[in-house]
Amino acid sequence: MSRFAAGAASINAVFKAMSEHKHYSEQEFEELVSSALDELPIEFQRALEQVAIVVSDRGAENHAYGLYIGSKLRGTPYFGGGGLADEIMIFRDTLVRDFGDDPERLRLHVTQTVRHEVGHHLGFDEAGVRKLRL
Repeated sequence: MSRFAAGAASINAVFKAMSEHKHYSEQEFEELVSSALDELPIEFQRALEQVAIVVSDRGAENHAYGLYIGSKLRGTPYFGGGGLADEIMIFRDTLVRDFGDDPERLRLHVTQTVRHEVGHHLGFDEAGVRKLRL
């Protein structure tokens, strides 16, 4: 086998390994999100009582791991909200795509994404949630 063919074979093996993520069912992924919500301080959990938490596979089209839509708590509408119930979307497709090869890493990033979007609900803009390392 030529050096080129050997190099191409090893690159193909790397790409194949990168694309072989565990498939997470909707229920399995929802359990990760539910666990992340359960780990929040009780005050934050209370602040989310009227917020819909939705798992979606539309992260690729939104270029995101999560999205908050609604009015900031005691604030002005955030990202086009107003009139409709607040919603936090957690995108399974992009999180599993980027972190699904390692269950612990996926769990950590789901938790971080949930906290990030909760930060938006609590009134922080993008700079604010990043400053808080959410």
